Amino acid sequence: MRKSTRTEVRQTAEAMATETVMRCADALARSPYAERTMETTSRRVAAEVARTIADERVAHADEIVRAAAAAAKDTATETARQVAEETSASLAAEAAARTLKESREAVAEALGESREAVRETLGTERRKVEEELARTRAELDDTQGQLTEALARNRVELEEAQGQLAEELARTRAELEEAQGQLTEALGRTRRELAEAREEVVRSAGRFARDEAVRVVAETVAEQVPPVVEVRVAEADPVRVGGHSHVVLPDVLLALGAGCHVLLVGPAGTGKSMMARQTAEAFGQEFHALSLGPTTPMSKIFGYYDAHGQYHGTPFRSAFEHGGLMLLDELDSGHPGLLAELNQALSIRSCAFADGMVAAHPEFRLIATANTYGTGGDRQYVGRQALDAATLDRFVVIDVPVDEDLEERIALAHAPSRPEDTLRVIEEVRRLRATAAEKRLPVMFSPRAGIDAAKLLQAGASVEQAIRWRVVRGMSAAHRSALGLAADGGEGAE
Repeated sequence: MRKSTRTEVRQTAEAMATETVMRCADALARSPYAERTMETTSRRVAAEVARTIADERVAHADEIVRAAAAAAKDTATETARQVAEETSASLAAEAAARTLKESREAVAEALGESREAVRETLGTERRKVEEELARTRAELDDTQGQLTEALARNRVELEEAQGQLAEELARTRAELEEAQGQLTEALGRTRRELAEAREEVVRSAGRFARDEAVRVVAETVAEQVPPVVEVRVAEADPVRVGGHSHVVLPDVLLALGAGCHVLLVGPAGTGKSMMARQTAEAFGQEFHALSLGPTTPMSKIFGYYDAHGQYHGTPFRSAFEHGGLMLLDELDSGHPGLLAELNQALSIRSCAFADGMVAAHPEFRLIATANTYGTGGDRQYVGRQALDAATLDRFVVIDVPVDEDLEERIALAHAPSRPEDTLRVIEEVRRLRATAAEKRLPVMFSPRAGIDAAKLLQAGASVEQAIRWRVVRGMSAAHRSALGLAADGGEGAE
């Protein structure tokens, strides 16, 4: 229902209710219901007035009259109120019923109008839609015709393009087959060439690998495996010595093989004693050694009898009598009287021992070592004795200089896990040795110093510790300064 229609219905209902109440109010006031109500109300009010008079003991008549009048007024007012309520309720119900009826009629009428309006609107819209559908159908028919024509044209063009593509594909397939044949042929040639090249590479690699292996093995052998020294003396079998050996060892073997006694002269630590032991091994002889000093007694050489009359031999006696190689170390430290007694044994190969004369064995060989040439002490070997010409005349003198290659090989052999550090130490030792020789300093840096330092390195010492503990230990500040060393005795300051 429209809003305006509802408003009109509400106004009509209010007007009808007002008119109805005004028309029926007088009749309702005279109705039996109103009379009964008024009688009942009067009685109740009279009773209340009587109780009031009795309670308050009103004595005068005028007060009774006023009280009655007031009671009558109150009674009429109450009666009118009740009648009005009943009347209003009755009228409201009747008015509501009429209003509802009228509202229904108005609503039905409005619904009819709305229904008709909707029906008309729907008809109009349906006609418009039908017209629009007709136009759209016509347009679709036209479009479908155009599409059919375009599709036909496209089909013809597609068939033409398909034919051209088939021809192009056939030509391409032929070209590909031809190219594939050429590629197969070229691939075959390339495969044969690669096979030939592979065979040549394998042959070249094999030759290179063999040559490289031979070179590496040779270098390894040269660095780690000491060469074998072989010396042939006259018609005798060659003498061979393995292991690390000094450069002059062949000379020593040759002199001893010729039947001469040898005096090895050189700085300390150059390997003189080691050569004596290697010589004994080369000749297959028992090795005997004795270090001489100013107080070495005769008994150390020629033996003695004890208090029980028993003779005690010596290493020299054993080598002299039964054949062997005898090392007299530090000959220039021995007592001159002792050396004079040895001259007989060395010259005529017969010696007076404590128990009698003994002839030398044919295989008796003797090597002596010295740091000087028998001229007495010098700046480095201050305690050496001068050797007389008679003693020196019994020996073939061979110089034993520092063999730096031997020094390096032995040092590296003692420190296999630290070769670089070992070479650093060896270089420092050589520098100090050259500086000391150039400045004629009374200090010595023998190969033994570098070899011992390598042992310390292998045990875990640092390069600085090895040099300080073994190479420059105990050196004065003046000598350190002259050698270019730091004040704390470490490596060279230069």
